[in-house]
Amino acid sequence: MNEFSPPPPVLDSARVIAYAILGDDIPFTGETSIFVDGKLLGRVPRLAICENLGEDMGPLLFHCHDDWTVLGISGGPTVEETKQRAEINYPGVSKLWVHLDTSREAALDFYDRMTNGIKCSFCGRRPFELTGLIEGDGAAICRECVEKFHGDLSESSSR
Repeated sequence: MNEFSPPPPVLDSARVIAYAILGDDIPFTGETSIFVDGKLLGRVPRLAICENLGEDMGPLLFHCHDDWTVLGISGGPTVEETKQRAEINYPGVSKLWVHLDTSREAALDFYDRMTNGIKCSFCGRRPFELTGLIEGDGAAICRECVEKFHGDLSESSSR
């Protein structure tokens, strides 16, 4: 991957709003700590401010590898405050942010292409909107629909 390749429009089910590629000229202070699986995450070469495509969690700051693999997540209440928090660990990053104009609809279209359009065949929800999805030949069903149909079948058989 090119050293300066932008991220895809979606990272881990979140729409990329802005990103920064951190060169050696941007120091890492380590003033705030991010732990991943009990280990301290240090300097990363990429940052992306994202918006979850599912439940609104506020702006997310993805700390990424060179290939845009998400290594850790932090964030803030607003995009501006998230940028300010990134500036604490990476002084000078504020001049590097590149804003993407990917609409939510375009991000969802990209996500659907990434996941081959898999959705629950009954309720139409995407994998990031579900707690479980079972796939079969040309169809899929989510946990919620299974539970609903099981309840409906149990109710109708008790009559």
